[in-house]
Amino acid sequence: MYRKFHRCIQRLVRNNSYKAIIEDVCSFFREKSISELHLMKDILNNSPGIYSLNKYRIINSLTNKGKSSSYRCICVCLPKNETIYLDTIYPKTGSSGTENLTKEAYKSIARNIKKSIEEKELFQVDTTKQTFAKIKN
Repeated sequence: MYRKFHRCIQRLVRNNSYKAIIEDVCSFFREKSISELHLMKDILNNSPGIYSLNKYRIINSLTNKGKSSSYRCICVCLPKNETIYLDTIYPKTGSSGTENLTKEAYKSIARNIKKSIEEKELFQVDTTKQTFAKIKN
């Protein structure tokens, strides 16, 4: 995952409505393979089979509203490398709620992820322990 995602998580976890965000995110990704994640919803559809920019709906376990008012997580999947880079997460509703992003915002996210990969500004997620650690260069 990349540094922006880590900041998003840290900001949201302070709000009581989103306290379970780390558990929710880890649970979502623990149950899916990279190939399954790659095929879910490619927003830009620029390089099918090589990479995809995806938006996932992750349920907030603290509410009973389902996926429609859940978190939105934007990330890049590289199926050949079996790698996923998490960029942005935001709730759809609530005090920190955000409307749908524009196509330009998605393109900007893809550029930012590429830059973070090149600069090795990444964190690794351990979905079992539900921890984040900066990857050392």
